[in-house]
Amino acid sequence: MKGLQARAEEAGEHAATQAALRLRDAARAALPGLSVEAEAGRVVISGRELRRRWLRDAVLRWPGGWLR
Repeated sequence: MKGLQARAEEAGEHAATQAALRLRDAARAALPGLSVEAEAGRVVISGRELRRRWLRDAVLRWPGGWLR
């Protein structure tokens, strides 16, 4: 049973990493001028006037839509 659980955890980690990389690539294409980095299971978007762009641009409020 532990082997099955270990394989499931490994598959989940791999899927999370792949999703973060896809989201990073989509964000870089959609958000010129901002820095986009993929870290362990997450994507970090940073740059000048990010807060103002977040308020103005709805795509920044739900970036998960880029994974479709």
